[in-house]
Amino acid sequence: MYSASAAFHEAVANGAHQIALLIFEDAVFTNDDIDVSRGIEFNDYFNTDEDLSIGLALSNEISFSIFNDNGDLNEYAFGDFTATIGAQVDEEVYQVGWSVMCRSKNHTYTGYTSYPYLRRDGTAVSSQPSGAVKSILVYDDIVYCYVDASHIYGYKDSTGAAQTVTLNAFMRNQMKKWTGKGIWYGQLSSGANYTLRVSKGTTERIYEFVPLGRFNAERPNVPSVIEIDFHCYDLMQRFEKDMRNAADLASTHPGFAYPCTIGTLFEAICDNARLPYRTSTFINSTAVVHAEPEDFTKATMRDVLGWIAEAAASNARIDRDGYVILDWVHSTNQTLDENNYIEFNPYWYETTGISQLHNRSSNGDYDYVRGLEGNAEGYLIQDNPLLKGVQ
Repeated sequence: MYSASAAFHEAVANGAHQIALLIFEDAVFTNDDIDVSRGIEFNDYFNTDEDLSIGLALSNEISFSIFNDNGDLNEYAFGDFTATIGAQVDEEVYQVGWSVMCRSKNHTYTGYTSYPYLRRDGTAVSSQPSGAVKSILVYDDIVYCYVDASHIYGYKDSTGAAQTVTLNAFMRNQMKKWTGKGIWYGQLSSGANYTLRVSKGTTERIYEFVPLGRFNAERPNVPSVIEIDFHCYDLMQRFEKDMRNAADLASTHPGFAYPCTIGTLFEAICDNARLPYRTSTFINSTAVVHAEPEDFTKATMRDVLGWIAEAAASNARIDRDGYVILDWVHSTNQTLDENNYIEFNPYWYETTGISQLHNRSSNGDYDYVRGLEGNAEGYLIQDNPLLKGVQ
């Protein structure tokens, strides 16, 4: 469950206008680009076994179809992206004295049909566009001003200084379609959900966005199609490679060597997969792996992440912000009732916490794994190579 403002919850409950954004490194796809008649299917997994289990390394999924107008995406590589969904939470009305307006977090940009063509906070920018600004996009501290397909001007949002920018064919056509619009996407404050402001004419619509996660879209092996279908997995896929040896892990996590703690091993494989993590302190994170386990020679990094999660009495997941987390059921202080869910049975969401963890080896020996207090609820795991011999 992801936290959102009361205004967001109210907007969704009242059927406010909603927008999906798929944000790639150099392209943004909106409702106009996504075949919304087929919908966006999103699966956020906590458990995929028939029984509630620990030690899983779970991957969320998202499916959608994108229109390929004019073949602009025939050569586009796609790749990693952020998927978000937003709802309109506010609307403001202005007196129009410009042809296009865009408000970023701290500044206001106005475009005109006569010179000076662009002003920042009411003052003409020093390096003027060559003609009337038809649309403005502000993203990642860059202000994109569209004059025509051959003339797109850039400025630093933080300073107003001119900036050389390039846009691919798809984004040039996007800005052409956005004639008369000013668009800003970013965070209004540290840690806040992302906000989208879309200005056109006298009206500015304000949307709050909640992330669905970070995913990877692999380019289909089709050179030219009118509509491109995607079924994407989140960045857990970066662990789908052979487990690295100590030297390889040290190349991305300097100083790594055996013996090491399970917490250090967790940090090292996350760094090797180029993924951030929330914390490396968890149940059994201080347990020592004295030498590289023999099981690692036939394991993937995802297998090892699962063993780490199992030792932590949890499951491994990628959270909505793209961080690796070790997670288990806990109280969210959220109330679920029939008004929120069409089908709802409270017992689906009730489970007892684990207070003891036992690792059984293939020869039938039991190791009691310390790190959990109390002795009321035990959980039995089998042949975890990280916990052999732990007392």
